[in-house]
Amino acid sequence: MRVTDHIEKLHATLRRRETPETVARLVKDALPDGQKMSIFPFLSEVISRSVKGYFGWSSMPTTFREADSARKQIAKARELAHLFLDSDLPDGDDPDTLDNVIEELNRLIGKTWGRSNFKADRPDRAARLTLGLSISRRRYSKLFRLTGRLERKAARLREEQAKLELVLVSKAALAPRLRIEDFGGDVLTAAFVAYYSARMKLRSEFTIEGQQRPFDKLSAALLALCEKNPDTRWWAVAHVFPRADVLSRLSDHERGQLLGIWFDILQELADRLDAVQACSRINMETMVVARGNDSSTWNILAGAWNRARDHWIALVEAMGMKALFDSMLPGKVMRLMAADVAAWHHVAGGGTHPDTLVWRTLPWPWLVLRGEASCTRADIEAACLAHGVEPEKSGWSKARSRTSIAEFRPTPELVHGVTVSNPYLADFLRRGGVFSGKPLKKPIKTKLNLD
Repeated sequence: MRVTDHIEKLHATLRRRETPETVARLVKDALPDGQKMSIFPFLSEVISRSVKGYFGWSSMPTTFREADSARKQIAKARELAHLFLDSDLPDGDDPDTLDNVIEELNRLIGKTWGRSNFKADRPDRAARLTLGLSISRRRYSKLFRLTGRLERKAARLREEQAKLELVLVSKAALAPRLRIEDFGGDVLTAAFVAYYSARMKLRSEFTIEGQQRPFDKLSAALLALCEKNPDTRWWAVAHVFPRADVLSRLSDHERGQLLGIWFDILQELADRLDAVQACSRINMETMVVARGNDSSTWNILAGAWNRARDHWIALVEAMGMKALFDSMLPGKVMRLMAADVAAWHHVAGGGTHPDTLVWRTLPWPWLVLRGEASCTRADIEAACLAHGVEPEKSGWSKARSRTSIAEFRPTPELVHGVTVSNPYLADFLRRGGVFSGKPLKKPIKTKLNLD
């Protein structure tokens, strides 16, 4: 297989949620024998301990949930408009394409965008004849209603796709935005970025012990090979791993580009966090989820904010602009914690997490970014010290060091964060709604063959 084929396979994983074990197999196939042998102990450990390898499959999805397509509505529009439509309508998975479809339909039926009231905005028979529409009133009414639904669908599609991009930011930094060309034909760069981003995308486990850290022994071994490799594309590596030595290999222009990208993301997140906070009754003191909270959206935004903030801080430091933090340094955003996990913490004698105590001492970070509140590095350090938190090691006042190497643990089969040893059992439990906090479903349908 050609090198370009291996790079394409590795690149295809960046927007997916393949397990690190699956990506490690791709790395094994892609690397030349010399590079492969130098990291063989770490590579074989990951591959040999794959749960999927034992059972042949995993019940966990390997893709992130995409926005629902508008193809069904487009097909119906084709059916209704075929009598007077000169050309076929394209599919509508892309919001801009869908906007063009809607504009064409609105032009044909004499409808104004955003005006979809059936009684007030629909042209009468005389107006339809003026437009040259000889179709029946019933067919026209169906088209009018459908076009209004398409307008709402386009808005939802654009919003869901924007949320998906933020999910990817929270899970894999900027890796999903990399093009194949960014690897410059270097398979080792692609191997590190693909494997490390797969480690970043590990699902959260139901635990009070903390989540797995992505920088494991295989990640460290691949990065060490990159350091010896003259063809490594550090621009691509910096999209996922903004350690000081990596950023020092970039030009000022490249660092400035990344700094701008991350600040734009922070600005978008600031607006979204403010909007969710305003309409969702979140207890900002405890950060424990309650009925009525939009916890899914909040946690997506919080994860993306913390990832973007960490990369932004690393870039500011790499560009020698740390003095900026003396006038403005927004804090982290705490995720909402499930009530049962919070109770578990208290039973175990943990109490409220120190980071939550720091969070509620400081002004809301999105207000700081927008200049509506003041927070500096000194303010963050004082809040951390007041609650027994080390400000630099915890990532509150400094980018994470990314030097400690985690032990590899096989990717667990999870059902709502709870580890299940067998994927067939996991599929059975998931379909039944077990661990979801909702009543069990009956009957439970499963792929498990008991014959």
